[in-house]
Amino acid sequence: MIKKHHKIVQAVENPCDARKGIKRMRQMAFDNVDAALILWFRQKESLPDLRLDGEMLLEKAKYYAKEFGHKTAPSPSWIDRFKKRYGIGHIKKAGEAAGVDEELVQGSKNGKLTDILRRYDPKDIYNADETGLFWQMLPEESFGFQGTTYHGGKQQKTCVTVLVCANMDGSNKLPLFVVGKSKRPRAFKNVKYLPVAYESNKKAWMTGALFEAWLRKLDGKMQGRKIAMVVDNCPAHPHIKLDNIELVFLPPNTTSLTQPMDGGVIRNLKQHSRHILAFRRLAAADGGIPFKWDLLDAIFTLKTAWNRVSQQTIANAYRNVGFVLPCDQVEEDGDRVEDGGVEDAQEFCGIWERLADLFPLPAMEKYVDVDATDTGVELLTDDQIVEITVLSQRRRNEEEQSKKNSNGETSSQQGEGCVRKPPSFSEVCQALNVIRQFDIFEQTPAELQLLVENYELYLRSDNKHQKRQTTITDYFAVQGK
Repeated sequence: MIKKHHKIVQAVENPCDARKGIKRMRQMAFDNVDAALILWFRQKESLPDLRLDGEMLLEKAKYYAKEFGHKTAPSPSWIDRFKKRYGIGHIKKAGEAAGVDEELVQGSKNGKLTDILRRYDPKDIYNADETGLFWQMLPEESFGFQGTTYHGGKQQKTCVTVLVCANMDGSNKLPLFVVGKSKRPRAFKNVKYLPVAYESNKKAWMTGALFEAWLRKLDGKMQGRKIAMVVDNCPAHPHIKLDNIELVFLPPNTTSLTQPMDGGVIRNLKQHSRHILAFRRLAAADGGIPFKWDLLDAIFTLKTAWNRVSQQTIANAYRNVGFVLPCDQVEEDGDRVEDGGVEDAQEFCGIWERLADLFPLPAMEKYVDVDATDTGVELLTDDQIVEITVLSQRRRNEEEQSKKNSNGETSSQQGEGCVRKPPSFSEVCQALNVIRQFDIFEQTPAELQLLVENYELYLRSDNKHQKRQTTITDYFAVQGK
C-alpha cells in the first residue's frame, strides 16, 4: 500500500485549477500565508483603481508571515510560485475608477456568457447574489435611517444579509439564505421550523466559509445534475471545485449590468416584503394595538415575498442583462422587470397613503430602496484576513467549540424579539372561529374557506392535541379501582 494513498487520490480527483500539472505532493511552506495572501489579492484585484505588482505581494506576504509567527519571511521566488499556483499575471484594467468598463462587460457576454448558454439549458443556469436588508425599519422610522448614516456605519443589530438565487427560466427559486448577527435570537426559541436557511456571524455579513458551505450543500442535492452558478467576483465567493456545480465568475465592478438578481429580482423581493410590512403596520394602527415586529416575523415575511416574485419577473431580469438564447424571440416588453403587477402596486400605494395620514413618511420609493446599496459583503481588513485564515484551519473543530460558546450571546440579541410562547390548542381553534366569522361577513372566496376547513381537519386528526394531560388525582382514581 502506498504511503498517504488516500491523500494522493484525493489530490488527483479534486485538483485546483492552477495545480493540474503538479506531479508531486509537497508540504507547502507558509501555507497559512498563502491562504491569507490569496484572500487579500482577490478582494484588492476587484478594485479598478488599484494596480498590483510583485513587490506589493511580497510586502503583504511578509506582513502575514510576521502575524502568523513565522521566523523567516517569504522570498521573491516564493511570490513567483504563488503567482504560478493561482494563474496570476499582468492584466489590463479600466481607467475610470468609479465607472464600468463597457468593453469588459461586452467581452464577458461574448465569452463566458455565450459559453454557458451553449453548454447548459436555461433551467440549469443559476445566479446567486447577496443584499443587505434593514428588516427592523418601520415606515415611519425611515427618516431617521436615510442619508449617509448607513454609509460606513451600518446599524448591525437591524441588518441581515439575504442570499437570493434562482435559475434562468424562473422555474426554480432556491430557499433564501439569511445571515444574521445572533446565533440563537430570542425570537427563534421554541421554533421548530424556519422557511429559510439561517446562519450567523458578528457582522451579519456573508463570508467565504458560509458561502462555501451553502454551495457544497446545494452541490450534494444536485445528485448528478450539472448546473452553472453565476456569481460576482468578490471575497465572499471562493474559487472552489464542486462535483455538480460549475462556478462562473462575473467581471469585477460590473454587477449592475451582468447579474440577473441585481438587475431587478432583489428589488422586486424587497418591494413585496415592505408591502407586507406596511400592511401589517396599518392594520395595527387601525386597531389601536401595539405593533410587534421581530426577526422571526421578518424571515417569514421574506419567504412570503419570495413566493410572490413571479417566474416571468425572474426570466425578464435574466434577459435584461444579456442571458438570451440566439433562438429566442424577445417580446416587446421583455426588457422590463415586473414590479409585482399593476394591482399590487396600486394596493401598496393605497396603504402608503393611509399610513401617511397617521405618520410622517418619506416617498414610498425611497422606503423600498433604503438599503439598495448594502451588498451584505464588506472588504476585509488585514486583521480579519488573519482571523479568517486561522479559523479556516480549525474548521473541523468549530462544531465542538460552538457548543462551548452557545450561551454567551444575550448581549447581541437586543431588538431581535422576545421569547414566544407557542399558542395552545384551544387558542388555535378560537382563531379559526374568528376567521370563519370574517368569511361570513366578507364573502371570502370558497377556496380560502376550504383552507380553514382543511386546517381544522388536520388538528382533529393530530392525536397529540386530543390527549388530556393527566393529573395526580387521575392516578389515585385509577389506583382506587
